[in-house]
Amino acid sequence: MKNKLRSISIDGVDYKYTLSIRVESQTCMHELKIYLQNSKIHPLHIRIRTWDDPIAGCPLNSGFILANDSNNMPEEDYNLNHPKRVREWLLYGLNCGWNGAKMLVIEDGLAAMKEMGYEIERIQASACMQT
Repeated sequence: MKNKLRSISIDGVDYKYTLSIRVESQTCMHELKIYLQNSKIHPLHIRIRTWDDPIAGCPLNSGFILANDSNNMPEEDYNLNHPKRVREWLLYGLNCGWNGAKMLVIEDGLAAMKEMGYEIERIQASACMQT
């Protein structure tokens, strides 16, 4: 499958992004790369490792209910394919100093999600789905 660049705009600045997923030994590696509109160098690169379910797949690819302490909604559907989530990550990267002049890699996306107020315990790669 070819990764198509999608567009998003914040405060009059245009960005392109791509989202990919790799499944490795019952874990999902979600990778979100965001670039300035006219440049494919120096991305904001986010890596989020979660568990993988053989039936449901990667939780952040199809949507997963997560609690978030930083907003008024006690629980919300978190799906990385929605522009709202890409916008959150872009704003997070901009707050961390990314401006497209040099690459910023966020290796532990779950730790960053926790910093954003999300309760990540249920989606950590070490968590097992029990039925």
